[in-house]
Amino acid sequence: MDWKIMLVWVLFIGSLVFLGYFFIKRIKKNKQIQKEAQRAYQERREKYTYLKPGIFDECPREDVSAAALFHCLRKEAEDFDHYFENMTHPEIVVYGIYLVSSSIEGSGGSLHSFFLSPANKPFVPMIVDIFEEVGSHEIADLMRAARRFAEIIENDEEDDENDPDMGDYTRYNFTDFTNEFIAMVSTTNLNEKLIKYILDHKEDFYDYNIPEETNENGVEEDEGISE
Repeated sequence: MDWKIMLVWVLFIGSLVFLGYFFIKRIKKNKQIQKEAQRAYQERREKYTYLKPGIFDECPREDVSAAALFHCLRKEAEDFDHYFENMTHPEIVVYGIYLVSSSIEGSGGSLHSFFLSPANKPFVPMIVDIFEEVGSHEIADLMRAARRFAEIIENDEEDDENDPDMGDYTRYNFTDFTNEFIAMVSTTNLNEKLIKYILDHKEDFYDYNIPEETNENGVEEDEGISE
């Protein structure tokens, strides 16, 4: 083999080894970041499974909405068939926003799935009021139009450009609604409004009947709560 060709192959293989080294290093680093994120998520979930009275006075502001949500998720898991009836109104508000946000997760997520899911049925009639209640009026208008569009699809109705519920969204499809919702979550500062709402209604999230578990020393402790 000509030495020039051999040199090209050596350089080529050397570059692959070099790139491969950094590629593997990058993968390991990403896996470590994912593990740390998962550990942090699990720690927060365990920490806020139950909310002691007064915990929101100590809770870091960036944890407030997560704490309220983990509390609501626990109530759903305890009694899925009756969790809606067992929630306070502020808990329903927080959980309703969570359900809408969950519907757009993943590559194929769509706002339409929120209206299609039978599990979300109790939240659909009140979803506009839920966003109004936290002060997110722009998203409330969007959800009013999206709900009406879901009804049009379900009932195979003709589009009406003068439909009052559609407002400025008469030309939207659910891809448009989904993209607009994602944009509005950021531009209207939804999370900050939600945090304020939770803190204004913090008493409605506190748990007063917290189960106890026995630790390895035989001492009873409050289960899954912040100190």
